[in-house]
Amino acid sequence: MKKHTMVMVLMMALASFTAFAQGAKETAAAPAGTAALDSIPDNPFKGKTVSVGCSATYVPFESITMDASGNKTNVGMNIDLIKLIVEDHLGGKVNFVDMPFKSLIAGIQSGQIDFCSGGMAPTAERAKTLDFTVPFFWPRNAIVYRDTDQYPDLNSLDGKTVAYVFGTNYQKVAEQIPNVKAVGIQGSPACVEEVKSGRADACIIDGAGATEFLKQNKGLKLSLLDKNPSDCFAIGFPKNSPYYETFNAELQNVMQDGEFDKIVASWLSEEFIL
Repeated sequence: MKKHTMVMVLMMALASFTAFAQGAKETAAAPAGTAALDSIPDNPFKGKTVSVGCSATYVPFESITMDASGNKTNVGMNIDLIKLIVEDHLGGKVNFVDMPFKSLIAGIQSGQIDFCSGGMAPTAERAKTLDFTVPFFWPRNAIVYRDTDQYPDLNSLDGKTVAYVFGTNYQKVAEQIPNVKAVGIQGSPACVEEVKSGRADACIIDGAGATEFLKQNKGLKLSLLDKNPSDCFAIGFPKNSPYYETFNAELQNVMQDGEFDKIVASWLSEEFIL
């Protein structure tokens, strides 16, 4: 009887050890992202699909590519940042919703989208209706003009017709030019076309985007403006969003650990890394 009992005890001990070893093996094999994901309390993104508004005319931050079969893919610096945080770090999925920039705030307020993908300056007026993350990028604005002209700074555009993207901070930049005729246009590509056609003397757009446009459009030049500390990118959420706190905390993490710097360098250049 004692012998039988001893065998049973040994078998139970062996089974417990095997289970423990298997669990340790699985834990060791789990990817680092999974461990980080499990450590986030009350993660609202886990297993969820969030709708994120973007304005896909904002190269190289937000745009759409199409393959030979007609399948569309959202690409860009802001797109990569959102996917890194939501999908890679927080275990969710992203459904990007393309809309005009001027419609992003209305889309957030109506519940059409959960938040926007970035490229929005957190002004005091916008902060009345949205909660913004910490700023994550400080762009350099640029003056784009025909290569037969020369506009090195804003003062050189005195009395000229200057196009800007409707609903953006570039409107304020354009309107501070003496005697300017400022014209609001939908999207950066359309602003560049206004200059190429001669309907505008110049346009004011993001410096990184301007660099990309010049690669594709001959006969144009640009002048980069100085960095403006108050002109920055942040991501807007509706007031009391369940996603805001978790996203904002993870955004700060990827900014501190260098992951976002790699995204900036891949789309722009190291001179845009702060």
